[in-house]
Amino acid sequence: MMIQPHVYFIPLNNQFSRIQFQQGLALGWLTEDEINKVHRYKAEQAQHNALQVRLALRAVLSMHSDVLPQQWQFEYGEKGKPSLSVELFTQTGLHFNLSHSGDWLMIGVLSCANLSRTYAADNAVLFGLDIERLRASTNIQPILNHYFTANEVADLVALPEVLQRQRFFDLWALKEAYIKATGKGLAQSLSSFSFSFTDNHVFQIDSFSVSPPLPRLCRHDEIHFTAPVTDNCRWVCRFGRLTDTYRFSFCIGINDLANEVNIAEPKMVLTSLAQLLVA
Repeated sequence: MMIQPHVYFIPLNNQFSRIQFQQGLALGWLTEDEINKVHRYKAEQAQHNALQVRLALRAVLSMHSDVLPQQWQFEYGEKGKPSLSVELFTQTGLHFNLSHSGDWLMIGVLSCANLSRTYAADNAVLFGLDIERLRASTNIQPILNHYFTANEVADLVALPEVLQRQRFFDLWALKEAYIKATGKGLAQSLSSFSFSFTDNHVFQIDSFSVSPPLPRLCRHDEIHFTAPVTDNCRWVCRFGRLTDTYRFSFCIGINDLANEVNIAEPKMVLTSLAQLLVA
């Protein structure tokens, strides 16, 4: 069986007006609890972003099923990982994950409707993703020995200084995607698993001058993943760049019970909230 990830990149509209905010609420898509969460943010821009994220997620999910945006219901794992309610997952077979950083929101959808109910019940497929903005102000040195393995640190410090910050955020995006996939969050030690790159290569694109941005993946053979000793899943981890500042990754874990499941190349889509609302 083959399943294909769909990954959406959506710019967060920093010019989202108060009127647009009220119009978004007036759609009636969000639950009362979600609306309360949006209003808990003190800064107006944070409220606007929170609303945009929730509207975009519901719109994207509805593109992959006949469920209307206002009909989606969510549950949350022990460490906060969101998922569909049992009823809606049984109906649609959709896994999803999302991440936002700076000006960009990333939403991933994985349709597993063709897998058996046994696999679904056994949590046979794990899915997590992350988008990260490179930040020049982050002091990376104190973080390395706490969250990275010795091999990851050795590879990083062996790079020219100009590339070390790039590698740091590349690794951070990959590690975040993995712990989001497992649903364990930071309860899973970031140094209990590791990523390495063929020939210690830093993925770079000659030019990011393309407008609008074009998400590009690193080749399969450039990333190597060593899972924790307690992890029996088969993992597919992919990594890429959206711009010279933003990098993204996703990790899909396949339980041993589902060895016949293969992961197709992802379909990556650059869209906007305005486009999603009329889709």
